[in-house]
Amino acid sequence: MLITLLSNLGLVALFSYALGLTYRTWPPRHAPADVAQRILLAAFSAVVLGLQGGPQGHLYLIPLALAALRYGPLAGVAVAAPVLLTGLVFPGAALPFPAQILTGTGTLTLLTTLLAPRLRLDLPPDHRHRLWWGTPLLFGPVLLITHLSSQWFPMRTPLLAAGWPHLLPELLISCLSVVLLHGALHSRLHLLRVSDTFRAEAHTDVLTGLSNRRQFDQDLPFLQPGDHLLVMDLDHFKRVNDEYGHTEGDAVLRRVALLLRGTLRPSDPAYRIGGEEFAVILRGTPTPQAEAVAQRCLSAARQWTGSGPTVTLSAGLACHGLSDTPLHTHQRADEALYTAKGSGRDCLRAAPHSAGQPPGSHQSLRAALPQFHGDQPPTTAGWHALLQAARNSVPGAEAGSLYVVEHGDFVLLAQCGFDDHLLGERSPPSGQRAWYGGPDDQWLAGVPRVLRGYAVTAAANAALRATFQAGGEQPQGQWRLDDISETLGVPITADGHVIAFLNLDRFGPGVVFDASAQEIAVSFAVQAALLLAPRARRERKVQRTRELEALVQITGSLRDARSADDVIHAINSMSHVVLNARQAIYLSYDPASDTLNSSRTYGLPSQTPVHSQRRGQGLSWAAIAARDVIRVNNMDADQRILRVDGVGGGACLIAPLQTPDRLLGVLVVIRSHSFGENDAQLARTLAAQGVTALERAERIRAMEEGREGILAALGRALEARDFETQGHTTRVLNLTLQVGRWMNLAAEELASLRDGAYLHDLGKVQIPDAVLLKPGPLTADEWAIMRQHSPAGEELARHIPGLSLHALQVIRHHHERWDGTGYPDGLSGPAIPLLARIFSVCDVFDALTSVRPYKCSWTVQDALDEIRRQSGVSFDPQVVQVFLTVMAEQQARPSRGGPASVHPRLPPQRLGE
Repeated sequence: MLITLLSNLGLVALFSYALGLTYRTWPPRHAPADVAQRILLAAFSAVVLGLQGGPQGHLYLIPLALAALRYGPLAGVAVAAPVLLTGLVFPGAALPFPAQILTGTGTLTLLTTLLAPRLRLDLPPDHRHRLWWGTPLLFGPVLLITHLSSQWFPMRTPLLAAGWPHLLPELLISCLSVVLLHGALHSRLHLLRVSDTFRAEAHTDVLTGLSNRRQFDQDLPFLQPGDHLLVMDLDHFKRVNDEYGHTEGDAVLRRVALLLRGTLRPSDPAYRIGGEEFAVILRGTPTPQAEAVAQRCLSAARQWTGSGPTVTLSAGLACHGLSDTPLHTHQRADEALYTAKGSGRDCLRAAPHSAGQPPGSHQSLRAALPQFHGDQPPTTAGWHALLQAARNSVPGAEAGSLYVVEHGDFVLLAQCGFDDHLLGERSPPSGQRAWYGGPDDQWLAGVPRVLRGYAVTAAANAALRATFQAGGEQPQGQWRLDDISETLGVPITADGHVIAFLNLDRFGPGVVFDASAQEIAVSFAVQAALLLAPRARRERKVQRTRELEALVQITGSLRDARSADDVIHAINSMSHVVLNARQAIYLSYDPASDTLNSSRTYGLPSQTPVHSQRRGQGLSWAAIAARDVIRVNNMDADQRILRVDGVGGGACLIAPLQTPDRLLGVLVVIRSHSFGENDAQLARTLAAQGVTALERAERIRAMEEGREGILAALGRALEARDFETQGHTTRVLNLTLQVGRWMNLAAEELASLRDGAYLHDLGKVQIPDAVLLKPGPLTADEWAIMRQHSPAGEELARHIPGLSLHALQVIRHHHERWDGTGYPDGLSGPAIPLLARIFSVCDVFDALTSVRPYKCSWTVQDALDEIRRQSGVSFDPQVVQVFLTVMAEQQARPSRGGPASVHPRLPPQRLGE
């Protein structure tokens, strides 16, 4: 019996697995085909369970119950029918009698109808407890009635006649089977729901809730002829981020997405395919209706009346033709979008079909395409082919030039109709902007501009002045400005940046560059932008990486610079690192003489004389007046350069370091190859960081001077209270620092030695006057009190901010003796801190050579002899040797006078107390 029940449970598990496989999507589908499939599966399972369970088993009722609970009583009858039919067709099969099957089916159908609201198959997991009491109510009566009915039917086997012992196991296996099926089904549905959630998140833009670029790339290949692709871009979105912040920019993107969902039809999928770029696929939509939908989207954005800044959309629309590839349709929609931006923005432009492109534009451009594939830079022939394609595309164009952004500057890479010596000419962004002459928004939007007659010369002169002010060079060739009757200029833009500038010129009379010619030039510029954009993106990525690395290096170099001299040294060093400087000169500003003086150099001989520039001399003062970097790419050819001994030729970059109201200095950088605008930006970063570091160094110096003044005043106040002669602290301090420098102490140790010298007798403020001012020898008790001034001074000094541990050690241990007989801790030998050993020698020497109320001053020689005798007893022999060397050097210099008498009967206990 147990083996039969366990085998039946295994069949139920197999049925639950097969049932779960019929659910393949989320949310679950209950289409007629899906319902039929599940009922057939339940019917098959009922027949198998009926045959497996034998005449004493009723497990065929489990699939019947599940079908009736989920799809109603008719589904239960449909499941029971095959079981009944099998029993009728095969009377010898191991199945209950047909009458019993009918009784069980009828009873179960009635009970499932009554219990279905409480025992739905789609019960959530947290309501699963209902199954534990519901399934016994469902199967118990059925099994009981079926068993009782067997008394009115002849038994096939004696086992069924004695079926009472089998009722409880069958009830248990039936209930467990339903619970098992319910758990397996919900596990499958949970897996489908989680998978669907992850799939949706992977194809949904988190910020806007629209489909993302991944979903767009999957849907784009399924464009059909007659479908329209609408591409939209927010106008001046960078300005929104700059003025309102990125949080408000995100809110604008969410608002536009909401407007699109409210404007479009449910069947029109919308996507966010870039930062501020959106796309819509209009399937099976006639062109007039597609244009109407696009206009509604633009109007919805334009007419926004809620909170936040008002924004507009530019849009490009392309119809997918029979011979078009999806990628080509997307490209045409993009070109139409850029045309809309070039036409003033906030408008819609529809892309013409391939046959309607400007005559010759594709054919002319195709010849230049091979030169712009891959990561290798195009050759001169490639740039010339691109310019020739532009000239051939625009009717009436006789000459032209193409400037491309390289290292931040516009570099002339192709020309036709002018002098080849002009190739390679560099123009700073300010110079190219002056030549264009239009507003910034039109410059960034790629709007064409036409100059005629005198306006050509005026714009050229403005560009020349802007270039000259930025330190640029005079053109080396001839532009034939007097011959140009008409010039058409188009900024080539990509990703919100102007990456090139196209000039097309005419020498003949008349007006040729009309609106039609300008539209053709803009169309060509859009196509050229697609070729040049990858190269520009790579260069911007390299420049961003270079700027970030430079910023990290500059910050790290200046972070630990505490003095102005350290900062200037770091600035010169960084000019070599981030700007490849061959030589660098830092000119410090002297307000007293109103001059710039070279204070630090890099790459120049150490004996280079100081270079001074009076106000108004040279390009340094010009950069100060312009408050910006000036570049000169040929120092030998520029008369404004002041010559400095040791500086060779090459390119020069001059960066002023100044605040809005104060001049600090000028950095001059020289290298062999020219500087670009990207280098100028790095120099601005270095100058700005240098200004911050110099101001910080000045504040540190002011604080240190103020702090040292306070400590000096405190030291002199302690002198006034003790027997020490005026100037004792200053003399000991100077002598101690000399010895410290001879012993090659670090700057931090010298600063600690200075602080300790100022405060070495701070603890004497706690000594009673009767002891401190006693003219004669001290008693033992008085001497014990006097010895407490060292630890007391350390304890008081701990409350002074900024004092180092070494300074505190000087205060505590300057009365320790080399032989260990000193106080307060009885340290000996090297255990005594070095700074305290140095100060002890200098302090005792000054005490010996100074007049006190209880003694006369010793001569310098007698004091030196006493110091020498105490070497190895009271003092560190090494320190004594250095001290004697320092004093010997002082005695060799002319004397300023000093004590000349000696008192050999000086009470030794008062020496250096």
